[in-house]
Amino acid sequence: MLKRSTFLAALSLAASTAAAQIPAPPLTPAQIQASEAMAAKLDRSEALEQARLVTFKGRPLGAVIQRTFNIGANYLLLAAQMMPESAYTFRPTMDVRNFGDQINHSTVSHYSFCNQAGLPPGVERRSAPNASQLTTKDQMVKALDDSIAYCSAVLAAASEAWLMEIAPRVGGSSSGLVEGIRAHAFMYNNVHDTEDYGTITTYLRLNGLVPPSSALHATTPAPARGGPGRQGR
Repeated sequence: MLKRSTFLAALSLAASTAAAQIPAPPLTPAQIQASEAMAAKLDRSEALEQARLVTFKGRPLGAVIQRTFNIGANYLLLAAQMMPESAYTFRPTMDVRNFGDQINHSTVSHYSFCNQAGLPPGVERRSAPNASQLTTKDQMVKALDDSIAYCSAVLAAASEAWLMEIAPRVGGSSSGLVEGIRAHAFMYNNVHDTEDYGTITTYLRLNGLVPPSSALHATTPAPARGGPGRQGR
């Protein structure tokens, strides 16, 4: 026969497990509308695209890398701007980074990948800021924005021939560095941005925000209160 203390402990564990499996409530129409308005106000994708078309005219490899970078980096920056500072310490579970740390991780990673294959002529190397010294939302947003500008400047200065040159170790350290063309470092940077953005979409929704990739491209009407939420990131 189970001891009372053992039974109560098992019951408590079962209750907490069940509670953890209950999904968060859907966003309200007001939350959705506020997210869409905020994302539209802050979005700079059109300006980025116009600049890309001019900068990379006749440079197809650099052009497609920059296009992908613009999309992912813009979503990351929008997410950082949209999240209230009070939620920068939020984390969905205790074993993952909080939101602010996740933004800083993206910032530092930009410098790592965009410096990885060396620098094209005329570009001065810049290093990532000390993430531990970025303690406010404004500081983190600015650092992220600066890292995006740096990667864009490096890529803008890179000729097609330079991007095709072989570098000894490019890619992600967790998946394995390989010998490859310099362009691979920038491609992997884009992959990493997509991974980071996909991670923080959950943070946003759990704090009452529609992620910018959905807020900017709304195609479905707002759900009725208590109904299913929007799909997508």
